[in-house]
Amino acid sequence: MRLRNINTVWFILVGFVLLWLLFSPETISRESISAFLGAMGPLALFTYVLLSLSRAILMIPSTPFVLAGAISFPDILTAVWLISAAGVVVGAFLVYSFPSFGNYDEFLEERYPDKIGFLKEKMQGKFAFWLIAGWAFFPLVPTDAVCYVAGIAKIPFKKMILPLLVGQLPLATVYIFLGSEIGMWLRI
Repeated sequence: MRLRNINTVWFILVGFVLLWLLFSPETISRESISAFLGAMGPLALFTYVLLSLSRAILMIPSTPFVLAGAISFPDILTAVWLISAAGVVVGAFLVYSFPSFGNYDEFLEERYPDKIGFLKEKMQGKFAFWLIAGWAFFPLVPTDAVCYVAGIAKIPFKKMILPLLVGQLPLATVYIFLGSEIGMWLRI
């Protein structure tokens, strides 16, 4: 199968998932994910790990998964936090690597040279660490977007992942705490 065919299949799959989520947003709510995991029995933790590591492929945010993990596994919150961290790293790598997949980085650089130049300048400037960390910490902006931009700007992965974790993991800690509190409230 040629790269162009893989790209087409991937775009169709992502488009289908995005349309499905548009018309059924409850599908990825913390409650629905937690209920799904609860029905899995002994395979729940394994399933949770797989979902957390693969959710970036379909551009699904990590927040519902972190909250659902805290609700579903209140006795192992440290493991949920570590799974979340692993999910951030794997998701970051996948999204960071995406711009070169199918030559989308070249396409965007040709189409938007000024905007890409501005992003490259900011991402390679002296405040790049804090720009990435702040972007990852701000809850209303998708964390995966900063990875995509870093990939377009050709920032080395090692220079992107540390500030990403510095920004994302405190937020994940708060989500885990809130998720476990919601889970305790739901069990009463």
